[in-house]
Amino acid sequence: MVSIIDKNEDTKPFSVDRGRLCQIPTPKPTLSWCPLPHSRLMDSVEDQLRKRGYRVHDSTCLLSHGGDRFFGTVSISNRENLGYRRMIGARNSHDKSLAAGLVAGAKVTVCSNGWFFGDEIALSRKHTSRLFEDLDERIEAGFARIFEEWERNDLRVMNYRERQLDDKEAHDLVIRSVDAEALAPSAIPKVLREWREPWHSEFVPRNAWSLFNGFTEILKGKPHLLADRTRILHRVFDEAFGIA
Repeated sequence: MVSIIDKNEDTKPFSVDRGRLCQIPTPKPTLSWCPLPHSRLMDSVEDQLRKRGYRVHDSTCLLSHGGDRFFGTVSISNRENLGYRRMIGARNSHDKSLAAGLVAGAKVTVCSNGWFFGDEIALSRKHTSRLFEDLDERIEAGFARIFEEWERNDLRVMNYRERQLDDKEAHDLVIRSVDAEALAPSAIPKVLREWREPWHSEFVPRNAWSLFNGFTEILKGKPHLLADRTRILHRVFDEAFGIA
């Protein structure tokens, strides 16, 4: 995935509601490039969910680079018995920096901690003039992979909850996450504080699930980096625990 933020002032991410998202201008198409409106992508994702019988619980929209780059999430009202809801992340751009894409995710119900996993699903290699002709078909095909990732994540969370950790193992995973660039070195004390003094009773057990939520509690402060960093974080945890 391509990062949606850099050091320039006008690239700082900002949140908008769906009404404002519809007002973001879309550049005019050219003979070889057809930009996709951000709102069209979100509408298509939500329509696909409803078509499959799911109810949208909530959605978020994040813009950067003056509105040219977009990252949105849609969570659905299910899996709450497992302590989290399934979620989808959607990326798009109006500056040719990245193609429209989807990624599977989930969000804990007792807080707003979210995370993503699996490979990003590109809806097109580039925004060609035929983009709209097969957009819905590509999203439908992408959903088949999203559902596979959701099922794998259910098993992953079960493994995390069953994997007991002591302080030494937890500290080792924190350092591994920094080495893998899932966490900035300056955030190490914050994650360790979440591990040592969990704010919610669900995260009191000394297991990998509690530690993972310590990470996501800190990472949610940088929503524009959440998708990339939590996918890396999963790889660190999965490799450490031998989860295929």
